[in-house]
Amino acid sequence: MARIFTISFTYDDALYTTMVTVRTTPLYIEYLLTTLEFDLRLLLPGNRIISPSPGNYIFPDATSDNSALLMKTIIEAVATHMQAVGS
Repeated sequence: MARIFTISFTYDDALYTTMVTVRTTPLYIEYLLTTLEFDLRLLLPGNRIISPSPGNYIFPDATSDNSALLMKTIIEAVATHMQAVGS
């Protein structure tokens, strides 16, 4: 069963909020950023974050060309939420 939550984060001096859907697979937990603003989507390698092990979150399609600060900020928001709910 998928879970849904929202995260808020600050990037480039602006506050953003996006909805995140969570899906568990046999190999990892997948987090989809579903309502991310268009300008931010252009900066990211995709709208998918995976967690192959507890506390480990990555954008699977990331390269060194992508916006590392934005990815880090979003991952921190997801990790903080997951820690707060005890998952």
